[in-house]
Order: sequence, then C-alpha cells, then structure tokens
Amino acid sequence: MNIWDLEKITGADVATTLEERFMGSEELYVRFLKKLLYDESYMQLKDAAQYGDLKGVELKAHTLKGVCATLGLTELSDKFSHVVEMVRHGEPDEVKLRACVEDAGNKLRHVLLLIQDL
Repeated sequence: MNIWDLEKITGADVATTLEERFMGSEELYVRFLKKLLYDESYMQLKDAAQYGDLKGVELKAHTLKGVCATLGLTELSDKFSHVVEMVRHGEPDEVKLRACVEDAGNKLRHVLLLIQDL
C-alpha cells in the first residue's frame, strides 16, 4: 500500500496535496496522514451527537473537515462538511444527525485502515 493506492481507493487528491502542502515529500505526507490515526476528534464528535451537544458536533465536525481537506481526503472532508451544514442550517433531526455522523465515521474508519498500511 502506498499513497497512490490511497488516491485510487478513496479519491484522495494526493498529487495536489503533495505539491501544495508537503513540498513534494511523500515521507512528510505519510507522517501527517498517520497523525490522523491518533486523533480523538471523531470520538468527541460521536459523543457530542449522542448527547445532543450541537455546538460540540459543529466544532468537532468542522475540525475534521479542515484536517481532512488539508490532507487531501476530499470525500471524507465532504462527509464532515455535511455534518457541519446540518447543524448550521437549523436544529437537525437527532436521528438524521447521528446517521450522518455514523456515515462519516464509517468512511473515516475505512480511510484509517488504509493509512495504517502506509
């Protein structure tokens, strides 16, 4: 598994991200991708959704959206962006919000499994 496989499997924008954010260094890019393995933001997002803490949901989803965008994980960033938009456009239905958070979490778990093998 390498970063180019990550691009093929997840739709990550590896080429642009490498060039614009990591000075072409695959080693540096992988190092930052692997930091995502230890990030606790998703668990905090899930907890906030479970307890109806909309401010917490918005904050953690926005954080994950930005981190994923910075790492070129566009599809994953879009999933978290959808969560942010649900909260910002009025009080979302709790069931729909949790489902959206879970959907983003499933995609995140898939990406993390791939990153683990880099």
